[in-house]
Amino acid sequence: MTGRQPVQTYADRLLTLGREGTHPAGAVVGLRTPDGSEVAASGWARLPAADRPGVPMQPDHMLDLASVTKLVATTAITMRLVAAGDLRLDDPVRRHLPAFRGEGKDEATVEQLLTHTAGLRPWWPLYAAVPSGRRSETIQHVQQLPLAYPPGTGWTYSDLGMILLGAVIERATTLRLDEAYEQLVAAPLGLSARFGPVVPDRAASSADSDAYEFAMLATDEPHPVGIPPARFSRWRDHPLRGEVNDGNTAHSLDGVAGHAGLFSSVEDLLTYGTALCEGTFVPREVLDRFATPHPEHPEQALGAFLGRAGETSFLQHPGFTGTFFAVAPDTGLVVAGGATRLHGPLGPIDHNPTRLPDVVPGTEIISVLLDAAGLEEDR
Repeated sequence: MTGRQPVQTYADRLLTLGREGTHPAGAVVGLRTPDGSEVAASGWARLPAADRPGVPMQPDHMLDLASVTKLVATTAITMRLVAAGDLRLDDPVRRHLPAFRGEGKDEATVEQLLTHTAGLRPWWPLYAAVPSGRRSETIQHVQQLPLAYPPGTGWTYSDLGMILLGAVIERATTLRLDEAYEQLVAAPLGLSARFGPVVPDRAASSADSDAYEFAMLATDEPHPVGIPPARFSRWRDHPLRGEVNDGNTAHSLDGVAGHAGLFSSVEDLLTYGTALCEGTFVPREVLDRFATPHPEHPEQALGAFLGRAGETSFLQHPGFTGTFFAVAPDTGLVVAGGATRLHGPLGPIDHNPTRLPDVVPGTEIISVLLDAAGLEEDR
């Protein structure tokens, strides 16, 4: 690849983000252009400890993608179903989830779930709200939560909406979401990506513990829910390697949800992005439909955010664990990877936090990856 610094430069640079004590433990960066592809790793997949050696990060380590799952799994499956005529974007959600009705819910559509305009709240600690921890009861509980606003009248980025879209997919395919992903995305593209948990040796540690979500409940930030952390007893106070990081997915949804839970190597993400660019995954008209900006929220497409760098437009999505994926279909450019910003800085659970833990902002990680791709985003 010519005209750019080696991607190793950017993987190394990710480890310098933040101040002392908040640097990410490891990083992987992958870039694919029509001229070729390159993947590089830096730092640790598992930090050394007093009782064991560390594990250096390798380019093929799987990353816990967190919310990148929304784009590369849930939205990917939805595109395949729409292309096959097995799901319509204007389908009312209640057509597939009959319990999601009343109090304005009847008007919500599949497309509104994809564009975060269906009225769902941003987040809710389902593991604390559904004592049984059963997946079916948790999905039912999401359907019963009151809307934050009438569908189509606002925008709120919502994990809950994508959980419901995962449930819609399960009804439409009669497969659990991980099985639908394997049949409709992974197998056709030859990917090893899968929903968690995965064998720890194959994965990079995503976090030191559940300390961040514990602090979210203790401080009621950034989402006021009024549920103290004492309402839940299965907090994880050990490094998360191969376990799904997201609390709702790990504790209440068996590791499989529409908003989080997928583990993938960076190479697999590049393969998926390339298939989108080449039109071998779904027809170009389907991709173009999903890449259409929302008329009132122009940075929001269907299941992805829209970015622009000069004449190049791209679909993108970040993940809370420090992951990122972007694809520019018109140029064939794909960039993926991230930095494990919750491994190292987070530490064990602080049982009396007064603020959220100090970790590297995801925007700084995204900036490095876009720089690696030569995509200086317009502001």
